[in-house]
Amino acid sequence: EINSLLALYSSTKGNQWTVSWNLSTSNPCAGWNGVTCCRKETVCHVAALQLTANNLVGSIPSTMGDLSMLEALDLSFNALTRSIPSTMGNLTMLKTLDLSVNALTGSIPSTMGNLTMLQALDLSVNALTGSIPSTIGDLSMLRDLYLYSNALTGSIPSTMGDLSMLQSLDLNSNVLTGSIPSSVDHLCRLQSLYLFSNVLTGSIPSTIGDLSMLRHMYLYSNVLTGSLPSTIGDLSMLQYLDLNSNRLTGSIPSTIGDLSLLQYLDLNSNVLTGSIPSTVGNLSMLQYLYLYSNALTESIPSTIGDLRMLQYLYLFSNALTGPIPSTISGCAKLVYFEVSSNYLSLSIPKALPSALTYFIAADCLLTGVVLLDGSNLT
Repeated sequence: EINSLLALYSSTKGNQWTVSWNLSTSNPCAGWNGVTCCRKETVCHVAALQLTANNLVGSIPSTMGDLSMLEALDLSFNALTRSIPSTMGNLTMLKTLDLSVNALTGSIPSTMGNLTMLQALDLSVNALTGSIPSTIGDLSMLRDLYLYSNALTGSIPSTMGDLSMLQSLDLNSNVLTGSIPSSVDHLCRLQSLYLFSNVLTGSIPSTIGDLSMLRHMYLYSNVLTGSLPSTIGDLSMLQYLDLNSNRLTGSIPSTIGDLSLLQYLDLNSNVLTGSIPSTVGNLSMLQYLYLYSNALTESIPSTIGDLRMLQYLYLFSNALTGPIPSTISGCAKLVYFEVSSNYLSLSIPKALPSALTYFIAADCLLTGVVLLDGSNLT
């Protein structure tokens, strides 16, 4: 194990580390920075190696796989290059592996599937390519998987659904293609799902509603099509939902109003049609509502005034008609309200929320004058 540590020191310019090792001390368990040891019977082993932000420059040696008792490895925020050695799959006692924010290249080795004790895997912010290996589904203890900000391609493997302990899944900002696998409904403990900024196609599976613990779902900036499944209303714990900049069609399901904990809803830049459902007024915790750049029609529902916590309301670039409902005054915390480029008519309500700072209604048929904070607003 000492030889493995010395190989890492040599291959990453250890003499230039921010906090280097005193190699005159032959026992790494007695003062080598970032090294934590444990005793198994009469033998001392390296249990943790944590060298985050320590100016490691170079590659991870294959001999790292010889640290057979290692439970935690953190080499994040360094300047590591080249590929992740396949021998990392030999670290079968590993519980946390963090190689994030480096310059690692190549593919994720399939041997990662051997790390069956792993609870957290973070390979984010590197330059990894290739597909996500199907063996990732063998990590039955995994709770957090972060592969975002790489150049990963191919589809999300269906074996991802085997990660029944998973709580956070972040694959954003890659070049992933294909559809969201239906097996995602097996992730019954999932709380955060970040798949945005990829090239995912197909529809949002209706089984998404089975993720009863989900709090954050960000699928924006993909090429998703089809309609929003009504089962989205089953996500009773959801707080943030962002599906903007896709090609979603159909109407906004009335079940959206069942998301009583929702604080952020962004459906902008899709091809959504039909009316804004009146059930949106049930979202009593909502602070941000972005429905702009769609093809929504009919009038703004009067129930919008029930959104007492709402701060930002963007409805511009649709085909909305009728007046702005007088109930808008009920949105006491509303700061920004834009309805430009619609077919709204009649007059501006005489009473607007006192907190309102920006009210933009260009390219509409609005008339009237309203007094707001001592200024005339037309």
